[in-house]
Amino acid sequence: MRIIKSENPEKAVVVNEPLKEPKKSFVPSFDFGKKSPVVEALTKDELVDFLTTDISGMEKPVSDDRLDAIRDDITTYYSKEVLDGLTDDTIRVNLVETVLKQYKAILGSDTKKAREKAEYIVRECVGTGVIEKILLDDRITDIGWNGKLLSVKTNDNKWIVEGEKVGITQKYMDQVVSKYAVANDLEINDGNPIFNGMFKNLRISATYQTNAPTGTTVAMRVARPRLALDRENFHHFAPDYMLEFFEKVVRTKSNIVISGETGTGKTEFQKLLLSFIDPIDRIVMIEDVQETHAQILFPDKDIFSWVTGNGLSISDLVSQSLRNEPRYIIVAETRDKEAYEMLKAILSGHSVITTLHAIDCRAIPRRFVNMCASGYDINEESVESDINRYFDFGCHIKSVKVDGKTIRYLNEVVEFNQNETVTLFKQKFVRGEFICEVGGELSEKFRERMHERFIEFEFPTEPEEIEDQTDDSVLLEVVE
Repeated sequence: MRIIKSENPEKAVVVNEPLKEPKKSFVPSFDFGKKSPVVEALTKDELVDFLTTDISGMEKPVSDDRLDAIRDDITTYYSKEVLDGLTDDTIRVNLVETVLKQYKAILGSDTKKAREKAEYIVRECVGTGVIEKILLDDRITDIGWNGKLLSVKTNDNKWIVEGEKVGITQKYMDQVVSKYAVANDLEINDGNPIFNGMFKNLRISATYQTNAPTGTTVAMRVARPRLALDRENFHHFAPDYMLEFFEKVVRTKSNIVISGETGTGKTEFQKLLLSFIDPIDRIVMIEDVQETHAQILFPDKDIFSWVTGNGLSISDLVSQSLRNEPRYIIVAETRDKEAYEMLKAILSGHSVITTLHAIDCRAIPRRFVNMCASGYDINEESVESDINRYFDFGCHIKSVKVDGKTIRYLNEVVEFNQNETVTLFKQKFVRGEFICEVGGELSEKFRERMHERFIEFEFPTEPEEIEDQTDDSVLLEVVE
């Protein structure tokens, strides 16, 4: 059953709808895209088998001792190729041929098996081995290592397995992290125990064993250039009339803050909002690492894509953006004193869309005040007043687990005003049901801004209208 509420209790609607069973397959079919000539992605069944089968006692294509000896040779005589091969598949293909020729006696006379062994050797020596193989699967979003256990996460599922059961040891993970560090011109060791970097579409954060007593810990986040949330599947996230609402408030050049816990889909929702920005409006996209791939997703938009580093912080880049005639300043995540620079940008007439961690929408202004105060001596009461006056909307996203599936949904939308914060939309998940509430109306001040641009929007008020627009958004279809 799905319950739809309106502001008028007499107009509440009860829609009888059976709770749908989640799809048995944990993800939809997909296109792997271009394969590496050396490493082939695991199929869906192979991925599940890999994560649920104990291979610790199984024989490897090449013994560890022999692999170490060959690795020493390759590193000594082909050092440049080993470094370049991490990012160049052509070099890897050539190294496979080299291994086939140089170690013919070791690989055996069976041509097919010899090639499989050579590819395994190159993958382990040059690439990142089984981690690389897992990451080729488009469903994977996160990989973690706590010194003993490997965690693998998709959009709607997560496995935690003992590393040794899937052939992963602490020594192996140290080698993987070291390769990623080298690719970033960095080191990770006793003197440099923290490594944060990017490799292709992978964000890596590692803490070395000197500060992690049970072994080096690693967190990897995959950032693929795609829209996980779009027009086609939005009704799984919120009712369709909210899609129209967001499109129109973005066209009105609104300032929008998205809050939620880690993993609720804040970045994906931010990318959807970005898609509504007029192509003629310049966008400055600011990130710690290139995670949104905004220029790839929206090649026709005027996007300046910037990342922090080389001594420049998000705060520095927000300040720099003001000299580049932006209409929109998009900060992937606000965490610190850059909040004050963003507020100044809003006060100077620019529009901002950002994300942050907050318990709900009404906590957003105070979170911003605290972040501003972390780097500047401010009058907190005055700053909070400015935030409530000039920030337009707060959106809070939540996720729930149902039968092992992760469902992400729009929990709340509020309009900030100097005197009060008004709830415009609320969606709750109660005992297997979504309950939607249409709240207050848009302020007259914001309506005037919409009318200046010939934009109209009204929330549905009649029960039949609410039912018609929401009955497709029932529930257990995981955002693909």
